[in-house]
Amino acid sequence: MRSLRVLLVLVLLGVAVRAADQPAAAAAARESFEVFHNASPGKFTLRGELQILDDGTARYQPVSVHDPPQLPSADVPPQDPTTYAVVLRSLKNGAQFVRPISRCRLHGADTEETFVAHESEAGDVFHIDYDAGTRANCMAPDRSPFAPAAHSRALLRRRAAGPVPRLAEPVRIDAATGKEQAPEAPRSFIAKYWYYILPIVVLLLFTGEEPQQEGGAQRQ
Repeated sequence: MRSLRVLLVLVLLGVAVRAADQPAAAAAARESFEVFHNASPGKFTLRGELQILDDGTARYQPVSVHDPPQLPSADVPPQDPTTYAVVLRSLKNGAQFVRPISRCRLHGADTEETFVAHESEAGDVFHIDYDAGTRANCMAPDRSPFAPAAHSRALLRRRAAGPVPRLAEPVRIDAATGKEQAPEAPRSFIAKYWYYILPIVVLLLFTGEEPQQEGGAQRQ
């Protein structure tokens, strides 16, 4: 009997260890945006995909293909030579977000870019922020050659309902003087509803004596 218990414990430990070793299921993407980078003037090349996941997070997935597609010329936004831009195109509804920054921010080594997707309470992405490099690269006397960001990260921000404002009581103005009227003093229950209470009291007083008089007459 004791050996059976030991065997059962060993089996349970083996099942627990195997379950711990299994990787957790990856969250699925419920919305994705193609990310086209302006690596060369006038051309926007697909370099990655911004994914909005079911678990309330976001991730940037780089595209590793030999000949990545280009953004159609009809969708290329007008651009200043001193700026660097990314175009994010939704695979869900085709909506586009154009996010330019100063090109000099990427004249540095080992730069990072950040995507911040803003989501409504209904789960729709209504805005995307983009930032890359640093302003210090623009001020450096010996700039490094321009290069796209080497590292990427993605964040998701959900719009939360704000606190309900507490509205002030309406102000009463005296039409004769044009000044603010003083608030009325609180009244008691009887002072507020005396016109309901008085008829009931009178009715009870006049209807309470008649049955007694009739009873006395019958006894005589």
